Amino acid sequence: MALIAASFLPMADGIHHMAMKAPRKLQLRKEPITPLLVTNNCPEVIYPGIGTQSGDGPAENGFKLEPGETRNQTVSEDWQGRVWGRTNCSFNDEGTGPSAGRGKACRTGDCNGVVNCIVGGDVPVSLAEFTLDAGDGHTYYDISLVDGYNIPMAIVLQPLQNVSLDDIPPNLVNPSCEGTVGLLRGQDYDPYPEFPEFLRTNTSYPLTFERKVDDNQASRWCPWDLQQEPPEKPGDGVYPYPDDNIERPAFNPCFSACAKNNKPEDCCTGKYNSPSACKPSLYSKNVKAVCPDAYSYAFDDQTSTFIIPSGAGFEVIFCPGARSTNILATESEKMRQLSQTGHVSKDNNGQSKMAERIKRDVFRRSNAARATRLDRTVLLVTLVTALHPRPSLSRHGPESSLTRNPAARGATNYLDGAPTASTAPANPRSDPQSIMAKALAVHTLTEGWSFKQADESGEDAWLSVARVPTNVHLDLIDHGKIPDPFLGFNELKAEWVADKAWTYKVRLPNGEPPQDGTVTVLAFDGLDTFATVKLNGDVILQSDNMFIPHRVDVTKQLKSESENVLEIDFASARLEAIKIREAHPEHTWVGFNGDMARLAVRKAQYHWGWDWGPILNTCGPWREVRLETYQSRISDLRVDYQLDDNLKSVSGTITTQVEGPSAKTVTFEVHSGDDLVFKESADVSQGIAKVEFHVNNPQLWYPHGYGDQPLYKVTATVSADGVDLHQATRRTGFRKGELVQRPDEIGKTFYFRINGVDVFCGGSDWIPADSFTPRVSEDRYRKWLEMMVDGYQVMIRIWGGGIWEEDVFYELCDELGVLVWQDFMFGCGNYPAFPEILESIRKECIANVGRLRHHPSIVIYAGNNEDYQVQESFGLTYDYEDKDPENWLKTDFPARYIYEKLLPEVVYAESPHVPYHPGSPWGDGLRTSNTTIGDMHQWNVWHGTQEKYQIFDTLGGRFNSEFGMEAFPHIDTIKYYCTDPTQLYPQSHMIDFHNKADGHERRIATYLVENFRTQTDLEAFIHLTQLSQAEALMFGYRGWRRQWGQKRFCGGALVWQLNDCWPVTSWSIVDYFQRKKPAYYAMRRVLAPVAVAVKRAHFDWSVVHARVPKTSDYELWVASSQPTELTATVELRFISVSTGKEIKDKIVKKDIKIAANGTTDVAAGTIDNVNEEAHVLAARIWIDGEIVSRDVDWPQPLKYLDFEDRGVQVTRQGNTIAISARKPTKGLVFEERTGVLVHDSAIDVVPGDSQVIKVRGLGSNDAPLKWTYLGKT
Repeated sequence: MALIAASFLPMADGIHHMAMKAPRKLQLRKEPITPLLVTNNCPEVIYPGIGTQSGDGPAENGFKLEPGETRNQTVSEDWQGRVWGRTNCSFNDEGTGPSAGRGKACRTGDCNGVVNCIVGGDVPVSLAEFTLDAGDGHTYYDISLVDGYNIPMAIVLQPLQNVSLDDIPPNLVNPSCEGTVGLLRGQDYDPYPEFPEFLRTNTSYPLTFERKVDDNQASRWCPWDLQQEPPEKPGDGVYPYPDDNIERPAFNPCFSACAKNNKPEDCCTGKYNSPSACKPSLYSKNVKAVCPDAYSYAFDDQTSTFIIPSGAGFEVIFCPGARSTNILATESEKMRQLSQTGHVSKDNNGQSKMAERIKRDVFRRSNAARATRLDRTVLLVTLVTALHPRPSLSRHGPESSLTRNPAARGATNYLDGAPTASTAPANPRSDPQSIMAKALAVHTLTEGWSFKQADESGEDAWLSVARVPTNVHLDLIDHGKIPDPFLGFNELKAEWVADKAWTYKVRLPNGEPPQDGTVTVLAFDGLDTFATVKLNGDVILQSDNMFIPHRVDVTKQLKSESENVLEIDFASARLEAIKIREAHPEHTWVGFNGDMARLAVRKAQYHWGWDWGPILNTCGPWREVRLETYQSRISDLRVDYQLDDNLKSVSGTITTQVEGPSAKTVTFEVHSGDDLVFKESADVSQGIAKVEFHVNNPQLWYPHGYGDQPLYKVTATVSADGVDLHQATRRTGFRKGELVQRPDEIGKTFYFRINGVDVFCGGSDWIPADSFTPRVSEDRYRKWLEMMVDGYQVMIRIWGGGIWEEDVFYELCDELGVLVWQDFMFGCGNYPAFPEILESIRKECIANVGRLRHHPSIVIYAGNNEDYQVQESFGLTYDYEDKDPENWLKTDFPARYIYEKLLPEVVYAESPHVPYHPGSPWGDGLRTSNTTIGDMHQWNVWHGTQEKYQIFDTLGGRFNSEFGMEAFPHIDTIKYYCTDPTQLYPQSHMIDFHNKADGHERRIATYLVENFRTQTDLEAFIHLTQLSQAEALMFGYRGWRRQWGQKRFCGGALVWQLNDCWPVTSWSIVDYFQRKKPAYYAMRRVLAPVAVAVKRAHFDWSVVHARVPKTSDYELWVASSQPTELTATVELRFISVSTGKEIKDKIVKKDIKIAANGTTDVAAGTIDNVNEEAHVLAARIWIDGEIVSRDVDWPQPLKYLDFEDRGVQVTRQGNTIAISARKPTKGLVFEERTGVLVHDSAIDVVPGDSQVIKVRGLGSNDAPLKWTYLGKT
């Protein structure tokens, strides 16, 4: 098969190719070798923008392109993304903002005013869209005007010496759209005499052009009201105004009808969500006349998408010249033949059976599908639509989902805590006017909102809201009412927001008068936090818990003859918390971090500030709001199962809870990929339908590195009288997860076993990825979690002071094989337990555990974060032997009732297959610092007694769920928030303000002074703090992983923390902008599937007055997570620090057996510190002739060593960097450049062992990566 037209090939069950998410096998990464050329043939400068939806994008996402200039970049073979052009741009010298200081930098296509785009382009904008590998062996691409039109463009295929692509006639694959007057050539224009290879075609294979449009039509095709800047005209009371005699500008960007109006009939949403109901608008018709091959509206796939075999590169050309092509309509027969035979036959009478079948299918694509996943909600009317995209980071955040068109924010999403929802077409034989079973209809209330400060009056007080979900800080930033709190000292300038009340309102869409048995519900997935909801002035809901979803029946309150207004008042959570605290003087309000009044409020606790985050107390509709109409719906879909002892079969029950009297039957299906493995129906009885199921030889779900992550799709469809009313879907995986706690010679084990395989859980703790979570996109979540997988991290712990995470977070963990430790949302405090808050907590936890129960990635629920440590620190009552819960409520530590009664009951009822642990840390009621039982937070490095990090491994327990070391972020991150250049020094006020840790100055100073020679230059200082962090985490992980192999003495270690919620100096190993710190790479090396380790015995130089011991013992070992025994060669060399020469014979152990999933001791010896010069121990291991791991142990402390003249050589060789050194070199770090990935950094280099670093995203003409090492001058 060579080429397939869109009208002959089904596209992912009707979803536009930009919504496709081909399964990505992380162990088989696609390389960034596909050319993506961008050429500017326009007479003016263009700033291209590039957005990556998946895969690895180019090195630069935005740049200046002079007339006639081409920029050549590369993307991965599985890249999915868009290219657009920005016009009339004016940036500041750094390219970090508009030259005017605020607003937009470009007239069209602007991406938050910066050169290097991190968000999608503002509408109106012409788009070139690509899905290079959809997982089916094909590449999909198109020119899209669904977001509007700004400049002409063409897409030109580059075959790359691919035989199957070379055979495709080039005039079938290179579309062009030319809709700008002055650039459009005449109707009979032939480009080939002047340009013999126009758009890589020629006279043998000439392009088919559209021949009807003339200059007059080209100047007037954009409907008057959709012009970006329509000319002034007299207001004659007629709309749309006739504009026959008004001259338009030559450059005339045009909104699409959907982008401008966001009406259901234009965006094909709501009741218009089908090709029969949603017809092409005037805009769409005009687009197809001017650019026949361009995609013009939601149901336009058949005449707009080009599909070829994978393997091509592409060139995007702005202002290609000539005229628009008309390929898909005029060359359909050739495409049909190519789809069947690979060549064009002279016989054009043949018919393709596949084409006939596909023609009967209806395909839909819309903006709503463009930044989404295919496995979530589907809304079926007569077609399938994609899930509403996750909120973007487009407002003052570091990254955005690609779609910013209003239509992209109007599709269906999940229903509160219930499963994903869909509806199906009504029976076509039924009379639509009669009272009949009616499918669920959903209108997501994303656009059209406004907000104001509650105590301000007048219509001018109301300000627009860009989108919901949102919070008030984002909306105030949008309107310039507060500066970006992440910059400089601006956090202080935003404090007043928390003490005000705020009101949001929106006009609801008009609906039909209710039919008998039909219910209309307002669904609120999350209101932050003290919310009074009014419909047409009447209070319909009061909420005081941001984690509880609400559903309100408003059938009787809605007016069918007039508009309906939804209004939500948000009181100040900070002030309400203080009121509650003052109303309960009997409670002991103590804890760590923030105002202790926060304990009274069911709200993200980090909003009160933490030792890594700002005080930004938010409010607003932080999750989705929907209007739903239905006669029956599935409110819950639950799968309970059990694997047999030999893991060869799985049996269980699938249960639905059904609302509405219309429901008669529920049909259940279980799919494994495309294979149907189970199907059964059950009648609805008292709102319940339930079936038993059995699957032989199930595919089992494993964490990454231990097996695959197959996911089964479980679907329930409720119907009545032959009409499918509602469908709910869960993706789940079958696995047997155990928390193994059994007595041993030390105390009691604490580790996880999945499907009979013991798993060492090296990983990270997770905090919310932003202070303003509505702007965290799916793509940003994916990048965080893929970083973990690439770093060999197996587990992530969702910390209890943040939020119950978005569905997409857990879906990605399921997909990528990341185990989840889920805290309940309690952190660092003595929480009250009066009746009202207990009931609120119960509802919150039932809703969220029920929402998450199907995720195979979740392997433990923990009751809180450090609340038992608060109990210990403040001497609160905790008698572990007292087992009467009513007694606990009478003590000064009533929260025990929550952690040891309420929460375990919820988990047992809602998710009984997941173990429950009362807190983190906690161990059978003993001191939380006990190292023999339970989990522990080891903070005696950094906090506490401030032990040397070289002994981290001796301080751990059975499972180290927190430990860490602070480090400065990347210099570019500091320059982002440090708005005063005079403050760019290590101890400046502004830099200190962006470090919230108590006593951070003395703690950082302690660890730097103990270990390194002092540096005062900012970048050198940053390197030292980062090297200190990398060393600390390495010493901990390396030793604890060894203990794993020693009878499972240590079951895992989770570093505090993976991420940041704002630009800050903290314990994170990757900063807010996803720039990795050296510690990330140090962890990656010690957590690798096979890791060699060497360590000399520690001596405390501070205690012995810097006296070096006469001898030091050393040990050499190998840790392996592999399931089978390996054969390896291990080498240990002894290399002088000062000369780089080996001071004695190396040790080589050949053909040694490396134990499976454990630790193997290789060698031990003694160093003569009196007669031997200072030297490193350099270890390597080979398996099957390949070096798989290195480790270098250094004399401590490093400050005593001279690192002058290391003889380091760093040489770029294509997509690799070769590194060598004449003398042992410590901590060689590469810069973290946006768009460039290195597979290793912060490395130690020794003579005779050159290392090769793989690099992606660094163009051949790009500047080399900067690098440094300890002691470099």
